[in-house]
Amino acid sequence: MPLVGWVVSAAAMMLVTMNAPNGLAGVYRLNPFNSVDLRLDSATLNPNELLANLATRHGIGRIYWLRLQSRGPYLWYVVKPTPYALAMVFDARTGARLDPLPDSLLAVVADEALLGGRMTAMEPATEYNRYYDVDRLQVVRATLAGAQSARLILSRDEGRTLRRLNAESERFEWWYRTFHVNQLSHHLPLWTTLLYACAIGVITLTGFGYLLFWWRRPRAAIASADGQRAVPRPRARDWHRKLGVLVGGILSVQVLIGGYLWLSLGPLEDPFRGKASFRTEWDAGFETGGTVATPAEVLRRVSSALPASPRPIQAIEWRLLGTQPVWAVTTRLDEEPRVFDATGAPVVSLAPAVAGEIARQEIIGKPSFAYLGASPQLWMDLNRPIDTYHFRFKDSGNTDVYVSQRTAQIIQRRPWFWRVFGPFLAVHTFAFTGNKTIDVTFLVVFQLLVLAMIATGWRVRFPGRTSRGT
Repeated sequence: MPLVGWVVSAAAMMLVTMNAPNGLAGVYRLNPFNSVDLRLDSATLNPNELLANLATRHGIGRIYWLRLQSRGPYLWYVVKPTPYALAMVFDARTGARLDPLPDSLLAVVADEALLGGRMTAMEPATEYNRYYDVDRLQVVRATLAGAQSARLILSRDEGRTLRRLNAESERFEWWYRTFHVNQLSHHLPLWTTLLYACAIGVITLTGFGYLLFWWRRPRAAIASADGQRAVPRPRARDWHRKLGVLVGGILSVQVLIGGYLWLSLGPLEDPFRGKASFRTEWDAGFETGGTVATPAEVLRRVSSALPASPRPIQAIEWRLLGTQPVWAVTTRLDEEPRVFDATGAPVVSLAPAVAGEIARQEIIGKPSFAYLGASPQLWMDLNRPIDTYHFRFKDSGNTDVYVSQRTAQIIQRRPWFWRVFGPFLAVHTFAFTGNKTIDVTFLVVFQLLVLAMIATGWRVRFPGRTSRGT
């Protein structure tokens, strides 16, 4: 039965993703502007007051970045203490700390997320995410209806969208979790043990079938040589033997590869996602004891370099690029922020060497690196590719790191463990030619042969009523 579940679920997942645009990432139109036009310089709390409070009340000496943003009728300061830590959220008018965000505020975030989407339901959950140094985040699963129906996974620390699910991706996840890897809860040790037990059982039975095949074949030949009358085998057994020889070896390889793939996506997901490269003793960023430009000052200095718009600026982020203080100004929520130095001059993009050196501060051991070129990479925050630099760091994982060309923020970490995943996945999904039609045909034929082998084996085991000779 587990083997039937694997085959059927593989077929279902293949059908789900066959014509899915942008794969499981889906296609969404983000809301470009906050629904309420709030000027950021109307914040009552000065950012320097907040920084002083972080130092005196929370014992935080330096931070990764500080952001002022509008959310519905609210103005929030969001503080990121380290690149991997949960964010802290403060009301920009009262200074009250808001995180973990209650459902009432997350409902506002959900309503603002997608163009034409409105939140209809919300449920608490936990979620794994590669950007954070915690095992699982507290999140809500918000259901959106309207022009863009979807389910959003929102973090409780700042309301960040961790995943967006449409009907196709939810069906894929259901088939994958329930029948393909049999992970019915977050108790990975239990379900992984059962999954591997089933896989070992399938491989053992396949090996036993090969032994029977070779053991019975010589005996049949000896019987013929002795002139004894060969006993005809039932047709189901004959077909089962032939299918077993053809399919058994491929099936064993596929089960072994599937076990490796799940090892990457389950028990060893942290090193697979690059978390082993986190430099937890991170000491970059800017000190909370210093001062930053006020929102009014930032808006005044950058206004001439921004495109004309009837809508106010959506967010200002104070951060360092190496040792240089900059402002990342968001004019539209569906676009990357525009970066300016402390004089208001635009920073169009960083040189690769500069971006690599900034990213190096976030890699354990601060190892040397090689620049491998520029490439677009999907950024979940915008749900579209952005321009990145590709580096390979000489840490223990020989990690590939993709860094935003504008802000030097790390978008992807891919250790060697990740890089070998692709070829194995290609074998597992029969993606040999690159032609979807041909590859899917190969996969379907193999799945049908597996089902035929199971059916003939079942027939051999339970032959039913047979006629008796007289």
